Amino acid sequence: MSKIKTYFETKSVQSVYIPFFTLGDPDYDASVEYGKAILESGANILELGIPFSDPVADGPVIQRADARALKNPFSFEKLFSVTKAIHEHRPETPLVYLTYFNPIYRCGIESFLNQAKASGIEGLVIPDLPFDTEESEFLFRELAKRDMDLIHLITPATVKSRIQMMKKTSSGFIYYVTSFGVTGERREFSVDLEERIKFLKGILNLPICAGFGISTPEQASQIAHYADGIIIGSAVQRIIEENGKNRAQCVKALQDYTSSIRNSFS
Repeated sequence: MSKIKTYFETKSVQSVYIPFFTLGDPDYDASVEYGKAILESGANILELGIPFSDPVADGPVIQRADARALKNPFSFEKLFSVTKAIHEHRPETPLVYLTYFNPIYRCGIESFLNQAKASGIEGLVIPDLPFDTEESEFLFRELAKRDMDLIHLITPATVKSRIQMMKKTSSGFIYYVTSFGVTGERREFSVDLEERIKFLKGILNLPICAGFGISTPEQASQIAHYADGIIIGSAVQRIIEENGKNRAQCVKALQDYTSSIRNSFS
């Protein structure tokens, strides 16, 4: 059984908080400190972004983070080393990679999965990997061998027939995209968001975690009443961007923000 599945089945909170940030922004040493600060302040699961040159699902804040991260020397060895350092700080907290398929392919699928698992990664979110492909089915099987999860995204436009088909290669939880478009902070969400999330839970029998656009404690608190998890990326990444290389200031800001979100629906 995967660590993520176990976590959701035994969680003591109604809804989990899943923050995201891009590794390597502004540098990899800072990423370790930021990851530790977020874990200490209330993250239940932590999603780590692998920097990529063409992050098609992401809005401008995360696009800029990827661009800054890619100015640093990149290696898979460094990536996994930083991930492991974050994991060892709070080994009980599941870590997830958000990555596009190209880095996995370039590293070699089995090699990537072995090193990711050894570094503390328990699941993958891959926005550009369709669920109904040979690659997705192969990856799902290889992840299952390692007790890791393949976490699919579902959008408001995903039709029921495709949702039914996703059962075959979905595990861990579903990343539900709360609104159309790319990642980024938003003021309002669709009026049928609660109904849609409950509908998905009934079909897939998996936890449904809501992301894309959530940024404030008030929004998180509202959605946490019916979603199994709240995913926040752009607002976290904006804190890192706005604090630049003032690491101590950024750590404090991340701690304060993480606590404010976690406390809003404890």
